[in-house]
Amino acid sequence: MKAFLVMGRVFKAAYDELFLCIIISLLWWAGALLVVTAGPANMGLHYVANRMANYRRVGMNFFWDGAKQYIGRGWLLLALVVLMTAGLFFNISFYGSGPGWSQAIGFAWLWLLFFFLMMAQYFFPLFWQQDEPDFLLILKNAFLLALRHPLYSLLMLLFMIALVVLSFALVVPVLILMPALVALAGNFGLNGLLQEMDLAPEPPEIPRN
Repeated sequence: MKAFLVMGRVFKAAYDELFLCIIISLLWWAGALLVVTAGPANMGLHYVANRMANYRRVGMNFFWDGAKQYIGRGWLLLALVVLMTAGLFFNISFYGSGPGWSQAIGFAWLWLLFFFLMMAQYFFPLFWQQDEPDFLLILKNAFLLALRHPLYSLLMLLFMIALVVLSFALVVPVLILMPALVALAGNFGLNGLLQEMDLAPEPPEIPRN
């Protein structure tokens, strides 16, 4: 399936640019822990990941370039993801702890959470994929991608969740690779769909001797 092919591309890209992935992951953690710089750090991380997914030149300078651009819209997108996820979790907890009919409503909220996360994995990749980022267009396209490609989107989401769980289980990778791997998964995941529409470049061919 296409999703498993894309997962392989994520690991290959991380291996090929291992040192860069470690550095930008550590910078992302530094920005996230300071909170006030979480938005710009997230933008910088995804800018590098998007360039990698499009097989373009990458380097540390692109992290700083991405972090300095669109700070307001980057924060708005990050706040949307955090607040919507927290709100959906609250509804799941509230209805899930009630009587039988309430638990059925809680189950519906759980599916809404999964669908939102299926959309959210495309938010930042779409942001950098557009020539001129448009907030409403990002939301619309993310909704359509999750709706039209539910199995692919679900598999890529589960892949990202697995990366996070495994990283925390292994302790050290959570500090040095997890942010970059998750960002790469989102951007390669988006491009996997765009390639089928001829809207993103295919992986370069490796010359044979």
